[in-house]
Amino acid sequence: MTTLTRVRFFLLGLALLTAALASAHAAAPAARPPNVLLLMTDEHNSRIMGCAGDKVVKTPTLDNLAATGIRFTSAYCQNPICTPSRVALVSGRIPSNIGTFGNGNQQKYPDITTLADLFTKAGYAAHWYGKTHWGDPRFQNNRERGGMQRPDYEEQEAAFSRLPQDSVVSPWPVEQNSDHITANEAVAFLDQVKDKPFFLGVSLIKPHFPFSIQQKYYDMYKGKVGLPHAPAKLIAELPSLAKEEREKYKHAEATNEDILRAREMYYGMVTYADEEMGRVVKKLEELGLRENTIIIYTTDHGEMLGDRGIWYKNTFFEGSAGIPFIWSFPKALPKGQVVRAPAMNMDVLPTLAELCGLPQPSGVEGTSLVPVMRGTDDGAKRIALSENFRGNFAGRMIRTAEWKYFFYTSGEDYLYNLRADSGEETNLVKDPKHQALVADLKQRASAGWVQKQRGIREIVGAGDGEPVPKKVKKKK
Repeated sequence: MTTLTRVRFFLLGLALLTAALASAHAAAPAARPPNVLLLMTDEHNSRIMGCAGDKVVKTPTLDNLAATGIRFTSAYCQNPICTPSRVALVSGRIPSNIGTFGNGNQQKYPDITTLADLFTKAGYAAHWYGKTHWGDPRFQNNRERGGMQRPDYEEQEAAFSRLPQDSVVSPWPVEQNSDHITANEAVAFLDQVKDKPFFLGVSLIKPHFPFSIQQKYYDMYKGKVGLPHAPAKLIAELPSLAKEEREKYKHAEATNEDILRAREMYYGMVTYADEEMGRVVKKLEELGLRENTIIIYTTDHGEMLGDRGIWYKNTFFEGSAGIPFIWSFPKALPKGQVVRAPAMNMDVLPTLAELCGLPQPSGVEGTSLVPVMRGTDDGAKRIALSENFRGNFAGRMIRTAEWKYFFYTSGEDYLYNLRADSGEETNLVKDPKHQALVADLKQRASAGWVQKQRGIREIVGAGDGEPVPKKVKKKK
């Protein structure tokens, strides 16, 4: 065989190999887009997690997600009450900007792209199980009924008092808990959808009041949880709104025994919720889907738990407006990172859009956290906003890398340096050295605020539907 013939054979073989490789590449299926598992609870204080430094609480599921992902320490809800906060999460917008000021279940958002719309349009199986409480869910398994997606939320527990002095052990088995049913539905969904891209929302009701959980979870913490931090000075400095709430719900009448029991119940509820979420994550792992699934954990707002002499939410203090916020996607995001840059629930939609390669919807007010999570942006210029409307009170909060400032239309305002004063002990708003800072933060917090557009319902009853207690039960 001549040299020319050999060259011709070589070139022919190379051409055939190239064509074969091109054909194989064309025939290969496109890479599957990442799945999304959004885990959510209701009223979880961001500091009550093992990964956040609490030495008492048991939260192995959340601790593992933090170890395999990124935990934000300065994350906030956009209104420390259920419906507006959830609206911000699913829309990526400030809730008042789309007409949501207080709790309710009739909101419709026909011209807004929600998380449900974004993922459904992209061909995902997009389902949400558990509590919605944002009005128009638009997920593919839409079964909105009275704020829940099922009618079987325990009537007994729903009738319990919200007061911490009325905390009580739940007398039915765990299997009858609404959250257990939610986890069951989520697990069944994963079995059904394991071969196609999915967005799965799993929204638990715990650890929202009433302070009630089964005996075994209460026993885990009985005698192990301390009293809240509530010196007279901090109680005296509370905003007028918080003082009214403290009086309305008779918080000053709770004894130390009452307070400890309620806090022990709450810790038990947190561990219970962690276990139910753990069941869903375990199923994800068993099906081999964990590697290609983005997991997010958040809540709609916190719980003061007696700190500063107050309970529940509706304040801008860390226990109420601050939220736990964890992202885990080991194949594309760092592991074991702690990020101190401000973040918000309304950042979830744009962040997921970027991670999943989906188009950013128009009108979104949140911003993607991907640069911060990957370390290409130090987050120094980021801010977080929150707002609250309660009766005749309206307030706005802004958080920067170092400072938190909030004010009410009543004229009260507060400034804290959270780097130096994480417990928000010293209000610096009257300090002459900080007057320029206060003016700047108030202007930035107020920009575009539509609080004056509230209707009469929002002004008169923009609460959470809870009546004034007629009396306080006396414990034997």
